[in-house]
Amino acid sequence: MTTHRADLDVLSVKQLKELLMLNRVDFKGCCEKPELRERVLRLWRDFKSIPSIEKLTTDDLCKICMDAPIECVILECGHMTTCTACGKVLSECPICRQYIVRVVRFFRA
Repeated sequence: MTTHRADLDVLSVKQLKELLMLNRVDFKGCCEKPELRERVLRLWRDFKSIPSIEKLTTDDLCKICMDAPIECVILECGHMTTCTACGKVLSECPICRQYIVRVVRFFRA
């Protein structure tokens, strides 16, 4: 399935913001629909570039669920061990047991 700008035109500003928020993409400072649409398009391109789970090595899989790629960094310790879904429900790092201040999704270039 391909996503085009025209496909996103049917979404409201509120829907675009919810989509970005659910994927933990910062959209502060974006108040115009074209800016939000560009962020959603970038999110879609990044999502499409993620390799399928079957092609990932165990080193690249979330250490909690083993069903998704590692895609976030735990702050303050800096460990990268979980997918976003698992990372946001943890209270401490599964590696060093340090209290989690924040979980930030990262995008590989």
